[in-house]
Amino acid sequence: MLDLKKIAITGNVATGKSTICRILKDHGASTLSSDKIIHQLLASDSSCIEQITSLFGPDVITYKKIDRKKVADIVFNDEEKLKALESLLHPLLLRRIDEEFKRVEAEGKDKYFVVELPLVQEIGKEKDFDLIVAVVSNNDKAVERFTQAGFPKNSFFKRNARQWDPEKKAKYADYVIENLGTVEDLKQKVLEMIKEIDSQ
Repeated sequence: MLDLKKIAITGNVATGKSTICRILKDHGASTLSSDKIIHQLLASDSSCIEQITSLFGPDVITYKKIDRKKVADIVFNDEEKLKALESLLHPLLLRRIDEEFKRVEAEGKDKYFVVELPLVQEIGKEKDFDLIVAVVSNNDKAVERFTQAGFPKNSFFKRNARQWDPEKKAKYADYVIENLGTVEDLKQKVLEMIKEIDSQ
């Protein structure tokens, strides 16, 4: 059985975390997106939906699912409600990550288990992973990516306010990848990182 390395990819909004996960997937990694897990919980976990409805009221339900945009509009303007939401979702998210890690480890086919988990440092879960990789970019490029993905610009700054600043994230990471160029540039940096991890 391969020694499965558990790696968290962190970084501020729109720095290129998902792209790095895709590159790693192409090179022997099992990848997981915390955003996708949260989306699944909000769409199909009846207990989670019930608790969020009691927290924010029935108006956040659209077509029997939690309307993420409505919830985001509430929590990014109310610190207490954001904390309440995170205290509900984070344990469910971490449990799902742990279950998936055990499944992938039991299969024994992959070299790395990579989780895109932006708040891994802020919630104090670094010790749950073998390695923390911080992705950094400049604000202009990140805002450009964010708005091109269809999100409003003001939401970028509200979301980033939840996270440590990039310098702090980088300081407490095992690896730092700067994403300031092309996707090909980024790929080369990721491959160099993989080589270094494999040589340890």
